[in-house]
Amino acid sequence: MSKVSKIKTKKRKETEKRKTTKTKPKKKTKPKKKTKSKKNNKKKTKKKESPKTNKLVLNVEEARQVNGPNLEEIKSFTYKEIVIKPSPVAKVSLSKKKKYRDDWDRVHYAHQNGGWLYRNKPIIKRQRKIVWEIIKNLAGNIFKNECDLSTITMPVTIFEPRSYLHRLLDIFQFAPIFIRQSAFAKDPVERMKFAICFVVAGIHNTVAQAKPFNPVLGETFQGTFVDGTKIYCEQICHHPPISAFEIIEKDELYHLHGKGQFKSTFKGYSVSGRSEGDVIIDYSDGGQLILTTPSLHLKGIVFGDRIVEYTSSATFKDEKNNLYCELVFNPDPRGWIKSVFTSSNSNPTDYFHGQIIKTETKKTKEKVICEINGSWLGRVDFDDLTYFSLNDGWHPVTIYECDQVLPSDCKKRTDLNQLKLGNLKEASKAKHQIEVRQRKDAKLRKKATKKKKKKN
Repeated sequence: MSKVSKIKTKKRKETEKRKTTKTKPKKKTKPKKKTKSKKNNKKKTKKKESPKTNKLVLNVEEARQVNGPNLEEIKSFTYKEIVIKPSPVAKVSLSKKKKYRDDWDRVHYAHQNGGWLYRNKPIIKRQRKIVWEIIKNLAGNIFKNECDLSTITMPVTIFEPRSYLHRLLDIFQFAPIFIRQSAFAKDPVERMKFAICFVVAGIHNTVAQAKPFNPVLGETFQGTFVDGTKIYCEQICHHPPISAFEIIEKDELYHLHGKGQFKSTFKGYSVSGRSEGDVIIDYSDGGQLILTTPSLHLKGIVFGDRIVEYTSSATFKDEKNNLYCELVFNPDPRGWIKSVFTSSNSNPTDYFHGQIIKTETKKTKEKVICEINGSWLGRVDFDDLTYFSLNDGWHPVTIYECDQVLPSDCKKRTDLNQLKLGNLKEASKAKHQIEVRQRKDAKLRKKATKKKKKKN
């Protein structure tokens, strides 16, 4: 090659290098476009986020942890004042009352048609996987026949770190407020009104996602409320499962006691449960009230919205003063077809209605003393007065476990303690061992009863 040709080739190579260097910055501009798209995506995700709402009155979406006594909380505890105020219905004029629909001051997590709507989707997904496994093991017969939940073995992941003996106290966590106030009431009608508020506030507190551990025969629980009221529970029967409870006020103003057989049925797409038994309240002045609680119904186990409702009724008796009340929950149940054609002015399914009735003798007619209306997700009205409303910031009174307890106390269960620590494998092993031991004990008891019958 000549010198001229060599110089030309060098110039061509240099120009090609310059072209490549000029194209490189164009490649660098691409990530700038990505950064813009990221910003836009962030803005879009912010728009999709649900608006901030007020915190739940009670945190029932997750399993409730059991904590030790808090000295600061005990010292600073004061009884919340019960303020009786005019009902919003009383403020509505008679001309507008026919068109007026009362929402009963229902909390924001209530379903539009009624009932408590669960909103924690991760927990619902996790539980539905377990439910499908149970349905597969039962070969689909669970949709045809109702099954007793006490006879079905469930994995530890569906449990909360509490025994049922502790869980049954959820409905009594407003006793230091309403039952204590009813003890000061001299009028028996006012006493019954506070007892009704106590039950309505209590069933609102019983809603929870996780399942408690089934108590073993002879298992106990000992605790105290923040104000010093003492609590004692014991599992007195294995089959059927019967639990006894006792609450003694610190100044002995009242003594709440009773026993209940918890019945629960599972039919694949729904669960229902009820504690059958009387709750007796003995007062220091010689008065007495006998109560019963309504049934719980949980829908949306497999698909659809998961909603908790209360059905049947709660009863209140004061035999000494001839007072009686039946509080009917969801008195006008609506099916899917009926709900389409009925007006929006109808009450939600969490609505209840009742009357306080007095009878002098068996021959005399019953006299209606007052009408009761409300919602267990809102407020309680006696005629034109509101005695209780969740929007007033009500919270259950804290329960603490005692330090010095019996060896049979549920706080000493190995499966429960392992679940508290998050050791699922060890918790499931301990749970299995307790169930095997319980079955052996049940067989021995059956053999012993048969031998006694033969001797007699």
